[in-house]
Amino acid sequence: MKSPGGDEMKTEWSKDKEFIIYSLGIVCMSVCSSLSPEEVEKRANQESPTGISSRWTITKDKFIGGEPNPCPCNISPDTHKHYLLTC
Repeated sequence: MKSPGGDEMKTEWSKDKEFIIYSLGIVCMSVCSSLSPEEVEKRANQESPTGISSRWTITKDKFIGGEPNPCPCNISPDTHKHYLLTC
């Protein structure tokens, strides 16, 4: 599975396939989800709390490869989108 930037995704499977954290760093997270943007933020903070006062939020920035945020999933574009979040 490839990320929007074209790199091979490191998939951290969630409890189900409606929300998948596929890249997690100190201040950035990328997810694939069929949920609403509000639910994406909620699940990101439930499943991977930041541990600091700021929470995960969907950023207005584009993905590193220039794709918009969110962008359609390359595997399930009809139901899923990729989101970039920062804290």
